[in-house]
Amino acid sequence: MKRFLIWSLVLAVVGAMTFACDDSEEVCAPVTEPSLSVTCNHTISLPVATATEGVIQYTVVNPHGDMIATAESEAAWIHPALSSEGTHGTNSQGQPTFTATIRYAAAANRGAARTAELVISYGRATPVVLTIRQPQGAGGENEDPTPDPTPDPDPTPTPTPSGKTLMAGWAELPMTVDRSDWHYTYHITDVKSGGSNARNYSVCYSTEMMCAVWVAAPMHDFYAKKNTERTDEYATDPNFNFTQPGKWSGYTRGHLLGSAERLVSRKANQQAFYHSNIAPQSSTYFNTGGGAWNTLEEWVDKQWVGHADTTYQVIGCYWDPAVTPKTVSSTRIPTHYYKVLLCTKNHQNKWVMDCQKEELQCIAVLVEHRTYEKGEVPKPADYEKRGMLLTVKEMEELTGLTFFGNVPNAPKESYSLSDWTF
Repeated sequence: MKRFLIWSLVLAVVGAMTFACDDSEEVCAPVTEPSLSVTCNHTISLPVATATEGVIQYTVVNPHGDMIATAESEAAWIHPALSSEGTHGTNSQGQPTFTATIRYAAAANRGAARTAELVISYGRATPVVLTIRQPQGAGGENEDPTPDPTPDPDPTPTPTPSGKTLMAGWAELPMTVDRSDWHYTYHITDVKSGGSNARNYSVCYSTEMMCAVWVAAPMHDFYAKKNTERTDEYATDPNFNFTQPGKWSGYTRGHLLGSAERLVSRKANQQAFYHSNIAPQSSTYFNTGGGAWNTLEEWVDKQWVGHADTTYQVIGCYWDPAVTPKTVSSTRIPTHYYKVLLCTKNHQNKWVMDCQKEELQCIAVLVEHRTYEKGEVPKPADYEKRGMLLTVKEMEELTGLTFFGNVPNAPKESYSLSDWTF
């Protein structure tokens, strides 16, 4: 049984008010910039070397509306996620306050003792720096705070050997890229799987393109079980402290991770409508019934629906550097969309991290983003001869990304048509 230690830390933010004075009139006016201070110990000591979740509650005095604080760590084994909402109030001095939370996950440790910094920032306030220490691992049990849906075996996450992913042990994740305009987050459902809430999807969002670079998600019947209806509740992703466009003149609001694949709960479906998971797509036989994108989505569903194992999917946007991008509502319109898949051969009930290369299969599909005539919409059986199928290695060379960073045995160099349902 999985065990998780939930550590709650309270960040009491004291609004130290300063004053700006006009010497000519000897009038002092209060300056109400927010300020942060930590009343708890700045050092968080994790008492055991297993995967751990922690919840940090913070309060901002003199807040900028509903702006959420940011939390970052350069360590690969610490993964902060921002709150989706907060509460307004007033402190004892009559100053306005805003209280929210930051949840972090610390991956299990099988190596030497380690230390990481978690930096919490809010506007112009001085950042709060917390030190997180984890003792030496014993090489034993490691646990995943958000396991794959049953009946997949419980994963055993370990830190990525080189580079880093958003969360160690999540098979679908590409490596993160250190770019100032790329921002990462993930969303957790309210539905239990293996004793804890199952993850929904992760996202890399570019504030230069004003569009997602990729969305990564596990695909399984668990998530698609129809316990709710499509919500259509389009909304800015609350985990980002910047607004994302969610509507574009002349384009449809296309899901990267589909709504139909996240009907297990209302919350899971609402998260699928965050703007970070929505991208501009042409309507004429692209993102429409029988269109090129919809046909690809239907083909992908055939790879995992009804099977015991989990298919791991990365859905991405690509901008051909040889093409001058069109910009609509601040978003640079992608020239292509793609999907990258990983699963076990013959749908073994075995976690991919425990598989040898010959037990796994992966493939990439790249589709040109444009309007299509009905008769020219590519059919899955024609993907290869139309040049739409790529090895994962070829897709990595095209995009500059490293896919499935937590699965060292992923067979990226080749694919076999016979492994997939066409």
